[in-house]
Amino acid sequence: MSKETIKSYNEVFNTFLKILPEVIFVTDVTPQVFSIFFKRLSTRKRVVGKDKIKVGVSMSTIATYYNKLIVFIRWLENNNYLEKYAVSNKIVKPLNPSYEDEKALSEMDITKITSTILVNTINNRFLCVRDLAILNLFIYTGIRKGELLALRVKDIDFEKRLIFIRGVTSKSKRSRYIPIHSDLLTSLKNYLKERKNLNFTSEYLVVSTKDDKNLTTHGLKFWVSKYVRLSGIKFHAHQFRHTFACSMAKNNADITSIMRVLGHSSFKMTERYLRSIRSEDSRMYIDKISF
Repeated sequence: MSKETIKSYNEVFNTFLKILPEVIFVTDVTPQVFSIFFKRLSTRKRVVGKDKIKVGVSMSTIATYYNKLIVFIRWLENNNYLEKYAVSNKIVKPLNPSYEDEKALSEMDITKITSTILVNTINNRFLCVRDLAILNLFIYTGIRKGELLALRVKDIDFEKRLIFIRGVTSKSKRSRYIPIHSDLLTSLKNYLKERKNLNFTSEYLVVSTKDDKNLTTHGLKFWVSKYVRLSGIKFHAHQFRHTFACSMAKNNADITSIMRVLGHSSFKMTERYLRSIRSEDSRMYIDKISF
């Protein structure tokens, strides 16, 4: 697993122990304990941001906690720390979250973010082309955050117009090629030209503006928070992946093609990324029908 995945499992497990201090021994882990955990998780108060109190978590977060913790419970059972199926088969699985909100960004949102980058980097050519390259990589490939940060210069094939995503850096553990959009191609060329002018030689494609080193997870978080604040558009990096998937679907791409370019292992996962497509979006296709 990637460092980020392992980190997320640790965070979930530590939260489990924090919310359930009465759980000390393995034998304390029961189906009833999980019911208590999910109830406390959905009602606890916590401070977020600047002294802002938030109560509970979303249904999708609860589902994430379940999916990560059930893996540990099954491991305990398979290794005889718990009786086989004594807990895992009796835990009441949380309801699947229903997503009513639109996860994909609109064309106007993308335009505002692009304009914000141009306006706020007018005095720094390298920062401008780098930040535009980051944005274009997200919206024209749908790659995950970890995949973007792990991209190497040699993973870009300008002749064949392909980006190679290595399996070792992908959540699915499967390598894949993504065709390079013409706008992304231009953006990458401009960025690499400026990188060369600064004598940067890092093997990683996306580098820090401070030194010749790869952009870190923290650096990408700063990039997102910076342009959220400056553009006024509330977004997170993963939304670009939803945006890319929906854009492909709206341009008549079949679900198999979308699934493969996103690196998914099942149609079910891909369908979750297309939930932002509303029924009214089908108007242009309906208008074209003739008998």
